[in-house]
Amino acid sequence: FDKVKNNFRAIIVIALFYFYFGAILGSYFQSLNSRMAKDQNLNFSNLNTESRRSNCDICGNDLQIFELIPIISFLFLKGRCRHCNQKISIEHLTSELLFGLIVLSLSFNASLDLNFASSILFFCLLFAIALFDLKFFLIPKNYLFVLILTSCVFALVNEYVVNFIFALFFTLSIWLMKYILDHVKKEETFGLGDVFIIFALGCYFEPILFSLIILTSALSGLVIFTIRFIFSNPEKKLPFGTLMALSAFSSEVLV
Repeated sequence: FDKVKNNFRAIIVIALFYFYFGAILGSYFQSLNSRMAKDQNLNFSNLNTESRRSNCDICGNDLQIFELIPIISFLFLKGRCRHCNQKISIEHLTSELLFGLIVLSLSFNASLDLNFASSILFFCLLFAIALFDLKFFLIPKNYLFVLILTSCVFALVNEYVVNFIFALFFTLSIWLMKYILDHVKKEETFGLGDVFIIFALGCYFEPILFSLIILTSALSGLVIFTIRFIFSNPEKKLPFGTLMALSAFSSEVLV
């Protein structure tokens, strides 16, 4: 019984470690998203550098170390800035919880190797994009660059040549379809960032699972458009990057 009890404690400690490590990453990416949102070009090289430290989104005061502890600081401060007493965006807490659950889920049946590290980086980048796309209907270019680089290295290390070739041809087909639709409708039908995400997913996942992810994302988008049509919602934009991230993570964890 003591052995089982000790094993259970060890599992809890390890789970908390992975969860909180993910929460730290979530805090970092949410902070990065907030800073990029202030820059019109959405480019890391032009980030707001007036303060090298994290600061309040409302009053701009620099935050102390004890105000930057993921999840704990938000709860301790009761969701309000210590300086201006304004409410802190709930996005910070939800991002920390979300990324914590992502890393914890990826740790199930995973080994401490390069693939595990690549998976964490890949999905953290993917969901950083997803959160940004959900709010602004835009995908930061620098996120895409690192995401594609990570997926290509992952495919190269694991010798997933078929993944890379399939992803390349599939992505070129999607790009060609976008090019034709844009010229026929004389407007942008969907963002080029979505096309690059598709390529990254194709390198990371096997062709069958990758195809299922794209199909699920497309069907989810169709459902959203149908609901908007029924309720006469004029919004035409769709955060397809967010839908792909959700489908990809579900496939990674459940399949």
